[in-house]
Amino acid sequence: MILLGSAFILIKIRKRYPMNSEIKIKELNSQYHISDLTDSEFSEYGLTYPQYNLTELQTFLKDNIKIPPSKQDNIYVPSNPKIENIPVIQQISQDLFAGLPIEVGECSGHNSALTALEYHQGSEVNIFATDVVMALGKRYQMKNQQFNAEKDAKLFFIPANTVVEFYSDTLHYSPCEVYSSGFKFIVMLIKGSNQPLPANYHKNNPLVMKTNKFQIAHKSRTDKINQGELPGLIGELIKIKPII
Repeated sequence: MILLGSAFILIKIRKRYPMNSEIKIKELNSQYHISDLTDSEFSEYGLTYPQYNLTELQTFLKDNIKIPPSKQDNIYVPSNPKIENIPVIQQISQDLFAGLPIEVGECSGHNSALTALEYHQGSEVNIFATDVVMALGKRYQMKNQQFNAEKDAKLFFIPANTVVEFYSDTLHYSPCEVYSSGFKFIVMLIKGSNQPLPANYHKNNPLVMKTNKFQIAHKSRTDKINQGELPGLIGELIKIKPII
């Protein structure tokens, strides 16, 4: 009876204080080591900026940017003037890009696996509206235009309402959703990044996919490989099981 009573109390406590998303996502994906942004190893990949008041931006994202319902959909808008004109976005761009012309847009959708990796010339700043898990690497770890994600990728839990700068030599891609409802975040880059290349553009570097976008794909992404992307992301596919 004591055990039953204890179990009942434990259930009551869990109902009042549900397990937070970081603990839960780590338990659901215990086959991986998922680090925190406060861990010293993150300093190799980027910086966080906790000093900004994101209230106005949060309200805008809630009212205007919807996560598509289809599990196959990701929507990326490189430049959204309405977001670019929000005062905190202008302040962040001034502080972190020091007068460079930049673009600010949004990305929302669903993803649960690391199927590609990319980098840019210049940092990328993300402001996350939802909890996510990011898989990251470094350019120096690429050998012969290949990156072994199974061996070298590091996973980080990023809570909602976090401003993160990823350095230009940090390999990254679409975040993995923590909740099956999807993800939503802001993307800040040097102006023109991720835009289509001119029709007559000539390249000798097979990693160039779009303006200021260098990318490799996992062999499972036959759509990208058929478009000319190198199957340079090797090793077992990293997949994150989201919280339902």
